[in-house]
Amino acid sequence: SPLVVTIPVGGRVTFTNADTRPHDFSGGPDPSRPECPEIDAAGFVVPGQSRQTGVFTVARTCEYHDHAYLGVAAFTGRIVIQ
Repeated sequence: SPLVVTIPVGGRVTFTNADTRPHDFSGGPDPSRPECPEIDAAGFVVPGQSRQTGVFTVARTCEYHDHAYLGVAAFTGRIVIQ
């Protein structure tokens, strides 16, 4: 949360796991369309942990999903880099 976040070029996003189960963030809307490797840098986040993405160096929109919970809309989102 939030499901959409806007950041400047050169920024990062921090994923914080406030859940009771681990999450595995991947760039792209689903595994068949990998994109935005900056998101993959956050990767696997256990409960209580925070991890940052890589630096977003290009203006674009990146979708992401939780690889552990494919198809669950609550575990997807979008990062808008401006």
